Amino acid sequence: MENLKKVVNKDLLYNNINLKDLAIEYSTPLKVTFLDVIKKRVIELKNSFDKAIYSTNYNGSFIFLNANKANYGLEEIEEAFKNSDGLETSSYYDLLLTFAVFLKYNEKDKYIVCNGIKDDNYLNKIIEISTLGYKIIDIIDSKDEYLKLKKMDANIEVGFRIHLNSLYLEDGDVIKDDRFGLTDDEFNYCLYDIKNTKMTLSTIHFHQRGFEYEKDKFEKNLVKVFKNYYYKAERIYTSVINFDIGGGTPLPLNGSFDYDEWALYVIKLIQKMSNELGILVPNIISENGKYAQKDSTVNIYKVITTKYTDKDYPWMIVDSSPLIAMPEMYALGEDILVEPINNIGDNMTKVRLGGLTCDCDDVYFEKDKGYILIPDNGTDQYIALIGTGSYQNSMNGKGGVHHCLLPEEKDILIYSDESSNIIKKVRHNIQSIDDIFKLIGLENPKNV
Repeated sequence: MENLKKVVNKDLLYNNINLKDLAIEYSTPLKVTFLDVIKKRVIELKNSFDKAIYSTNYNGSFIFLNANKANYGLEEIEEAFKNSDGLETSSYYDLLLTFAVFLKYNEKDKYIVCNGIKDDNYLNKIIEISTLGYKIIDIIDSKDEYLKLKKMDANIEVGFRIHLNSLYLEDGDVIKDDRFGLTDDEFNYCLYDIKNTKMTLSTIHFHQRGFEYEKDKFEKNLVKVFKNYYYKAERIYTSVINFDIGGGTPLPLNGSFDYDEWALYVIKLIQKMSNELGILVPNIISENGKYAQKDSTVNIYKVITTKYTDKDYPWMIVDSSPLIAMPEMYALGEDILVEPINNIGDNMTKVRLGGLTCDCDDVYFEKDKGYILIPDNGTDQYIALIGTGSYQNSMNGKGGVHHCLLPEEKDILIYSDESSNIIKKVRHNIQSIDDIFKLIGLENPKNV
């Protein structure tokens, strides 16, 4: 997988686009989404698994689903949808959005897989879409959900989500408070009772979670679910053909992660277990949100002043807010790269970044160092936040009212057309005070 970043003539290029040129052309603050990156991510992972399936004579398919919750930008979802095998939903409204996309593209051959806690609206819509002939799978999350579907006499395809008390993480600890999935008692009840319903069990699912990939932890989770749950269900019902490993696909590390090798490892592992257990290999479903979306977006800001209140490191103040732009980093410790995009190598200075909000937490520096290296050569300096494509919009309330009433950035899309021409499209201009007043419910006086 290629490294999306490279430095040419002291400027940072991302997906072969000069970020400084974008900043000058469109002004800052600016959010840029590269739809081609989403397309690349989807195609590359599917190709890796297809090659592994072919080389091992694996008699099953790899099914790539875009996890919508990672980014609810319509263009982002559609780009993933066009190149993947379907969409994964997490709520009733998410399903309405997904169904609208399927209708727009007149698509019935791709999958809709429904996760999450389900109210009556969500369940009724799943049943309705199923009766219309769409390939929709309800992943049952609780015994209550199962009993509701049974009472509704639902004739739909379903999966069981497994609750794992000992879901291994990278630090060796285990999840003690994971609220999702069927407990062992609930799983056994549903497994043996479903023959008394019109439901068809096709899928066993667990969520691999989006932790930083470690092979041994990944394998422990996968092997446990396959041997203890998938095998048990497959032995009882010939309809069980899908093993859904959820999210947690390893994220690219500067283009260094070998997805061909990883796909081959996953295919061989499942093939080996299937052979040992004497069962047919399953289709492998993977629900990819962060993997597909994260690296597609870059925020660009300009340094507008420097403050010297810190005796060790000056504060470079940018024309927006890191706190608003990347809440996932502040709330969950998610890795988001913060780098200069011009003058790279010129008088690199140890500084800390500050945003425009009146908040002492609206700052950024590398925690292990206490600073970040930024050029200081007396010219306009621009900063990039790289990897803001997943979860930031939903966590910071896109289109809403933000901290200190800072406006949302101008939002542009960059993509290639069918003739490989690069298209730049302004999706939203910078948020105006009229927009903000309307959201608050205040009429904007003419003199403001």
